[in-house]
Amino acid sequence: RVVTRSVTRVIAPNPSVFTGRGTNTYLAGGASLVCIDPGPDDDHHLAAILEAAGARGGHIDTILLTHSHPDHRPLALRLARQTGAAVHCFDPSAGRENAQPLSDGDVVRIGDLELLAVHTPGHTRDHLCFFDPAERVLYSGDHILNGTTSVVHPGEGDMADYMESLRRVQVLEPVTILPGHGERVEDAGALIAEYIAHRLEREAQVRSVALGRTAFTPMDLVPTLYAGYPVEVYPLAAWTVQAHLDKLVHDGEVDQVDPGSETEPPRYLARNA
Repeated sequence: RVVTRSVTRVIAPNPSVFTGRGTNTYLAGGASLVCIDPGPDDDHHLAAILEAAGARGGHIDTILLTHSHPDHRPLALRLARQTGAAVHCFDPSAGRENAQPLSDGDVVRIGDLELLAVHTPGHTRDHLCFFDPAERVLYSGDHILNGTTSVVHPGEGDMADYMESLRRVQVLEPVTILPGHGERVEDAGALIAEYIAHRLEREAQVRSVALGRTAFTPMDLVPTLYAGYPVEVYPLAAWTVQAHLDKLVHDGEVDQVDPGSETEPPRYLARNA
């Protein structure tokens, strides 16, 4: 499916509560194509990507990865072997594709297309967005989605980093966002501002709900903070609440009184409780 004048989207067959309809794989360029986020290792998706490239009359020469999650990266290995494409990402060590490292500010050139790599840690430490300054299009991976918010998983990501990364892409002033999940975003500036406002509001809510409680876990706050949400999203919500709490620990407003373990969640206490 064509999503801009020069970009085709192929949706991976991995729908879930976590991925929506599935992971968005993007093809951009002309005779020489870039594939952004090949997605999960799936025979049907591989065939669909190659068919879409053929329909464009192009050949995939470059593969870019926004991050290393299993719904975005694994197919890169087989796609690279089949096409001979070079793989580029922030953390080559997280896969077996012999990927070339990308750093913040690097420019990838594919024919007439130039994409700026923007390091956007928060969802994960290795997350990159790719910005097309000519078209003012931001390929946002899981940094910014459409129809839902991005999950910040403690240990993999960091809420303070995430907030800073949102402000970094805001400065780029994209017009269009092509997210890792969900539909094309036409008013990029409005959505980025909404994301920043939502995170600041959620942080204030976490701070407020934590006040006056004895030692609590992130999940203890979820039913209040996410009232009206299906219980299936509670585990994801608990990760995000923990990420907010860890930021509040860093800011000196909350103490972590028990770091938890593999089987037990951490416990926190608001300093003015």
